[in-house]
Amino acid sequence: MSWLTLGSLALPFTMNRNALVLRTEMARLNHELVSGQAKDPQRRLNGDLGPLSAVESRLARIEAFDQANRLATSAADIAQSALTRAGDIASDIGNRMLAVSTDGIAPATLRAGATAARSALGDLSSTLAQRVAGRAVFSGTASDTAPLPEGEAVLAAILPSVSGLTEAEDIVAAVTSAFMDPGGLFETALYQGGPAAGGPAIDTAANAPALPTAADPALRRLLAGLVISALAGEGALGLADVHRQALARAGAEALIGAAPAIAEAQASLGETQARLDSTLTRLGGERDALTLARQTLIGVDPYQAASELEVVQTRLETLYALTARTQRLSLTEYL
Repeated sequence: MSWLTLGSLALPFTMNRNALVLRTEMARLNHELVSGQAKDPQRRLNGDLGPLSAVESRLARIEAFDQANRLATSAADIAQSALTRAGDIASDIGNRMLAVSTDGIAPATLRAGATAARSALGDLSSTLAQRVAGRAVFSGTASDTAPLPEGEAVLAAILPSVSGLTEAEDIVAAVTSAFMDPGGLFETALYQGGPAAGGPAIDTAANAPALPTAADPALRRLLAGLVISALAGEGALGLADVHRQALARAGAEALIGAAPAIAEAQASLGETQARLDSTLTRLGGERDALTLARQTLIGVDPYQAASELEVVQTRLETLYALTARTQRLSLTEYL
């Protein structure tokens, strides 16, 4: 009698324990079926987690490098687009100023060309102020501020340097000196950025090349050419028409002369873009290989996991049925 009683008391606990084991096993198989990876990597690898840690560490670093690379690529693309726009401005305004500088051109036509140059100066200033992730692309290390003031502010800063000059050659020399001389007006008052900033880390011991700044000599020559062209129509200078034509011609020569340097800057930036693209592709291939290696270490066969899950479900359903039947046993049913 006592043995039967003890067995009867132990049966529910045995069934509950078996049910807990089966439910735990079902949860594990469900997780592995959904994720495709072992729920307990330490058990799967017999406690040797070194290879898995190395794979996951490199994958995490690749993810960080990938994000930095994509940000650098976006900045380089915007810089390339800005340089393309700068080249277009140099070509368009240069040809226009050359056309209005010929003898016999009406003063109103010349002023219209100078007005176009003035507008292009503002356009270029806005183009070089573009940002990526809140950072000004052409400002170098001082990426929190635009590299140049607005076009009208540039002209206003230059006017005192040329005020009182009556010869076109003197005005051209003064403007060129202001933009191109070390320690000149451009560096001390106009350029608001900093030195070229080193690019972010895009791989182990590899950084993205620095992007050009608005202080690049090619862009400074372009700015000088636009200012000279705009001054050809400046009424405050009180120049004779012949000197205005000479300014227009000098502005055209400066703009057309700046085009090759801008093309060289574009080519250099194109090499940077190619390097970033190559690194991004290589990191993507390495990530795929490491993901496959991680799957080899802790991956599970979905078909096997599904089969095991079905077996566990069947065993659990059978256990529930037996549990329900034992709870309904009575002396009458036993007899």
